[in-house]
Order: sequence, then structure tokens, then C-alpha cells
Amino acid sequence: MHYDLKHLSTFVAVAEELNFHRAAERLGIAQPAVSRLVQELEDRLGVRLLERTTRKVLLTETGRYLLEEAQDVLDRLDVAESTVRLLASGTKAILRIGYTTITGHSLVPKIAREFRLENPEVRLELTYLTSPVQRDRILQDEIDLGFIEGSFLSSEIESRAVARHSLVALLPPDHPLTAKEALTVADLAREALILGTNAEWPTFRRIVIDMFQNHGQVLTVGQEASSLTGILGLVTAGVGITVFCGMPSFCGPQVLAVRPIATDTPTEVETHLAWRRSNLTAAMRRFVETSQRVGADYRSIV
Repeated sequence: MHYDLKHLSTFVAVAEELNFHRAAERLGIAQPAVSRLVQELEDRLGVRLLERTTRKVLLTETGRYLLEEAQDVLDRLDVAESTVRLLASGTKAILRIGYTTITGHSLVPKIAREFRLENPEVRLELTYLTSPVQRDRILQDEIDLGFIEGSFLSSEIESRAVARHSLVALLPPDHPLTAKEALTVADLAREALILGTNAEWPTFRRIVIDMFQNHGQVLTVGQEASSLTGILGLVTAGVGITVFCGMPSFCGPQVLAVRPIATDTPTEVETHLAWRRSNLTAAMRRFVETSQRVGADYRSIV
């Protein structure tokens, strides 16, 4: 049973037109060739697909079934061919993107919304991953782009800074420190902080610890939680205070109080968008451009 797409497309043309002459004109080939291809298909399938008389052409029951199936096959091939061309041009694609907790609560949603409005044919697959894991996944070609904290020096990875986030203190609204308009690192050192676990927040913890050390203070961790929801839940319960990049967009002053941290030089967390240097497609380039544009206007909510 050997036949190809030419046999199927020829049969579909005849079946839809129910006329060999019109089918030949539609296909742009000679009528004898149309008759031969349909006959070959019938011979190779071992069934009769068409009833032919001198006046008309009719589909057999088997022919009607094959017509539906063949139309579906050819339609899927048309879609696949169109998609391949769009993928090659960067108009249609699937972008696998990693993000961290810091970028996931407001920055990445803003970028994703803006990019989808401008590129509706590109599907985004967003996955939470820590910064170190993202770097590995990029090198292993398991994600295309990653929002990471800080830059990453590598001959294989390229990155662009897209946003800066100032560190602030988040407190229960009735905490005594809310009486101050700004907190010092010394104020924070007298409190047992709630921080993310080292497994889930390795880069951010390093930034916070460095801020304390640069001001001659020792950080005391009172509680740990793996997720932002867990951290904020402990803060709102009055267990302690935490340090984060602005007020999360889903919170408000009735839930949390936010205070800037007064330092000689503002401590900021810089978000970079990273990708494998040899793997920058047209769709990825547009995503980088959108991220830089949205990130330039982005400010952590304080």
C-alpha cells in the first residue's frame, strides 16, 4: 500500500468537484493525470472510491469516509507548513521562560501582558525557578530565557539588565517600628527576620546578608519559609518582619506596612534577562526588547 500526498490531494479535488475536468483545472495538471492518480489510489487501497458514469461522478461510502479523513490530513499539513514558516520568521513561537519570586509578583506579569498584546501568535510558557537553576536550564536548552537576580558572566550566556528593585522592610501594621518613616540596618539587626530558605532564595539572601555586613551588622533569622506567601503569612501573623523588593502588588497597607531602608547607598536588586548567546531567535529578541521597555518604567511598589 504505497501512495503519497499527491494521490490524496488529487482524490480530494475530484471528490469535492465531482468532476475530473474541473479537478484538473484546479490542480493545474492534465485530466489524464488526474484519472491515473485516482485509479492508482484505488488500486493500492484495494477499494472503489468513486462511481463513474459518462454523465457524473459519485462518491462511494468508502470514498466519503476517505474524503473526510484526507481533508483533515491536508488541513493539518497546511497549518503545519504555515506554522513552520512563521516559526522561521519569528512571528510564531513558543518561548520557555523562567522567573523568580522577586520578578514573578509584578514585573513578569506586566512584561508578559505587554508582549502578548504585541505578539499574540507567540505562546509563553512561564516556570518558577531559582536564579542558579535558571542558569543551568539555559545552558541545557531547557528554557529559552530567564529572569535572574544579578548578572551572570559566561561565554555562553548573554544577559541584559531589565529592572532594579529597592530593598524595603515589610512589617505588621501594628509593629512599633512603623512609627519611624524609614528604618536603618541597625533597626533591622535588632529584629529576628523572616527570610526565604536558602534552597529557594539563594541569591536574594546573599544580597540581604551583604547589606547587613556592609553596615557592620549581624542578621538574625527568626523564621524561614520557602515561598513569598509563607513569608508574608508569618509577617501578617505578627511573627516578625521581613525584607523584600517593595510591596507585593497583591498586598495593601491594611495587611502590611512598608518602610524604606535608609542606607548610604541604596541597596538594590538588579534583575537581568538571560539567554544562551547562540540561541537568540527573532521572537526572543522581541521579548528582550519588550522586557527592557517595560522594566525601564517599572518601579517596585513602595
